Amino acid sequence: MDSVKIDRDLLIPTGRHTLPAEEVSERQRERLLRAMASCASELGYQNTTVADVVRVAKTSRSAFYEQFADKQECFLEVYRRTTATYIAASIEAAAAVEPWREKLEAGISRYFEWMAEHPEVARITIIEIHEAGAEGLAARSDALRQWIRTIAGVAILARRAGEELPELDEVGFAAIILTAEAYVHDYARRGCVARVREKTPAVIALARVLFQHGVAVPTR
Repeated sequence: MDSVKIDRDLLIPTGRHTLPAEEVSERQRERLLRAMASCASELGYQNTTVADVVRVAKTSRSAFYEQFADKQECFLEVYRRTTATYIAASIEAAAAVEPWREKLEAGISRYFEWMAEHPEVARITIIEIHEAGAEGLAARSDALRQWIRTIAGVAILARRAGEELPELDEVGFAAIILTAEAYVHDYARRGCVARVREKTPAVIALARVLFQHGVAVPTR
């Protein structure tokens, strides 16, 4: 999911129509998800109600509960779909270049570009997910692990290319991701996430240092 806009082609024609029931259900579900994203971004997850969502989605309360058990289930699907979308965008950007250093930089750059281009999604995935209870935190942990595997893949490619890198574990990879998220969180909180691209060089510099020198974790 990369948009909260409810396009006209997601609406059900008024009066009698020939749309199959399955397509009607799919359109309603997509409208509800986009409406949830829009409301949670504007009002915050805690302040968003099912009534808000169905009003924006132009559907009924009964249609909502045919699709989702509750507000949280709907919101978590929005979160999972949006995180999958921007992770895929970063992977695609990295895949378009060959040297591993360029892959690392392209993936980080695309992350910041994507967040700047989708401020409402940035707020949902970086700020509001923390308000969605234990299930929300679990979903965020799943997304973090997916990010870690993605960046770890760059390190694997670098070693295959003959690069002598220090051993990196989840601490190093997570440091890159969490630093990027912290910048997005700050800019989204201040309502200026469109400017977050300016932090791209700082996170790329951090990633280079960690890839070249590793993370020294004290042992007891």
